[in-house]
Amino acid sequence: MAFFASSEDGRPALAVRSIVVFVAVTVWWLVLYRGADLVFGAEYSRGRHVAAAVGATLGTVPLIYAARRFLDRRPWSGLGLSSIGRGWRPFLFGAACWGIPAFLSAAVMIWLGWAELTVRAPVPQTLLAILALLALVLLYEAFPEELIFRGYFFANLRERWPTAATVLGQAALFTAWGVLIGAAGSLDRALFFFAFSAVQGALRATTGNVWACIGFHTTFQVTTQFLAGKWDYIDLDDPDMAVIGLAFGVIPFTSTALLLWLYARQQRQS
Repeated sequence: MAFFASSEDGRPALAVRSIVVFVAVTVWWLVLYRGADLVFGAEYSRGRHVAAAVGATLGTVPLIYAARRFLDRRPWSGLGLSSIGRGWRPFLFGAACWGIPAFLSAAVMIWLGWAELTVRAPVPQTLLAILALLALVLLYEAFPEELIFRGYFFANLRERWPTAATVLGQAALFTAWGVLIGAAGSLDRALFFFAFSAVQGALRATTGNVWACIGFHTTFQVTTQFLAGKWDYIDLDDPDMAVIGLAFGVIPFTSTALLLWLYARQQRQS
């Protein structure tokens, strides 16, 4: 099988490269989790969050760089992570793909009385907190995770597999990683991880730029974490999980998938 065959240029087989990097990033995240528990305790704290966020990015970038250079023997540019100057437009596009349908549908649900928002802090203080969380999300989740899965794994799988198989393959790896590190410890969480990463893979395939995935990921994580209760600035009373489940999950994931499908169809026709 091509997945296990060595490359003609002497590189390790795709399976070997994938397993090495997958094990390395899984071990690193487990080290971050266990190390944070030892230093800061199991409960959430700002210090724990900052340390884990910095560690995630500082560990991921050299790891992927080394894998790209010594295992893949391919340039960094092949990962699809452009410069910030070229990436800010895809970033905003990805952010809009999640943010516009999520915020609009959440606003409608709150207006209908399905959920209730309560602002507990002054607006300037709340905005500063959102900016702080934005930095943490970029360092801890959005940048390192997208670099690994929609960058490294997507680029490697795409060398041997068609686009659809690549999207599903990286989604399966992301889900397995979530299960192993404890972030997807239940069936519904595992299904959520797969759906999220499948949409992200389609976004990567359509735009060709990892920054679009980072934008989508960042907007989703900042919004859901800020309303999750650990940041005491805005309370979301959502008894039926209408906002969390529909507005922040089903609706933006479905609308993004539909938008990308329509775009791809138009490209094929033209």
